Amino acid sequence: MGKYIITLAALIFFSAFIGCGSKDDESKTNFQVLADKEKELNDREARIRLKEIELEEREKKLGMVDNGQDTSWSLKDTTGVSEEKTEKKDMKEIQKEITKKFENPSTTVKDYYEYIQRAINETGNFDSNMKKAHNYFPGRSSEKMKASYKNTKSFTVIEEPKVVSQKNDKAVVSSKIKQTEVVKKDGKDQEVTRVMTVTYNLTANDKGEWVISGNNVKIEK
Repeated sequence: MGKYIITLAALIFFSAFIGCGSKDDESKTNFQVLADKEKELNDREARIRLKEIELEEREKKLGMVDNGQDTSWSLKDTTGVSEEKTEKKDMKEIQKEITKKFENPSTTVKDYYEYIQRAINETGNFDSNMKKAHNYFPGRSSEKMKASYKNTKSFTVIEEPKVVSQKNDKAVVSSKIKQTEVVKKDGKDQEVTRVMTVTYNLTANDKGEWVISGNNVKIEK
């Protein structure tokens, strides 16, 4: 387990090192932009997993102390009690870090949009990106999801996802998007553009992550 933590930490450090240095945003290619977004998503997942492992290790240690077992990391005097309190405080901080997604349901919708846009824009990667998008909206059939975006030419976020309400393990997030689809009319391909306000219902799963459980679409024009 210790080796796994070190490996993950090294990967995070390596990713951060690669990301350093001055960059001219105006000169970035589309490939560079997608690579940056991919690294951001991967880094976030790696940090969360690392914190989970650290929390598990600390919970095990505290469990041994509570059961009266001898451990090499604790002392059997007032210093040991102080260290135990420190460990518990650290655990709370780690738990807070792990549940950042839980505290920000709009992040789930943003990540969901990211993979929808990739599916549309990245040639040859439609199915793989739609599969990743489905992880954020597991209640919707993956086949229906792919069918909904199969003929989509462009997908633009007009208003970023924002939290409308949040209580316990339920949340509502709203955003506005513009979607252009290619449809058949009189035997010819025509582009149809719609502006929509979408309201998402989200539920927190047993890992403390928000997932989309349903949505309501209102076509503006």
